[in-house]
Amino acid sequence: MTMTTNTATIFENISKAGAVSSTTLNGLPGMSSLEIAEITGKRHDHVLRDIRKMLNELERETPNLGAPQWVEASYQSSQSKLLPLTILDKELTFTLLSRYSFKLSNMIVKRWLELEGSGFERVSIQAAVVHLLEREKDNYRIAMRDIKAAARRLKAR
Repeated sequence: MTMTTNTATIFENISKAGAVSSTTLNGLPGMSSLEIAEITGKRHDHVLRDIRKMLNELERETPNLGAPQWVEASYQSSQSKLLPLTILDKELTFTLLSRYSFKLSNMIVKRWLELEGSGFERVSIQAAVVHLLEREKDNYRIAMRDIKAAARRLKAR
């Protein structure tokens, strides 16, 4: 099977997207319209248009404040202009991309699996503090052990 130039370019874009810092939505992985445009090779304004159309058809024109599935934001372009950006959750990302093509959908599923494997785990503040305290105790024990060993070496001289 030979890949077309377009397919090869899309695969390359997905590989590059793995190097892009991950986007979050309510502490969970999210995918931005800019990243979707980069991966699919579509113009960003067309991706935004498709997102608006999808949200309208799904009757989700306004974000749910309790557990948002999407948010509108902005980013600064290379010309220092603020441009619109939409961040989608997993469900809406899959819904949007399922209309593009099976190959693109499969590539996005693979990207989501990468995002989910990149350490996006909800951790309570209490658990994070306990973890940090345990790490500090370990560091303290190691430092004290090294100080005692250095003192013994000095006495042995």
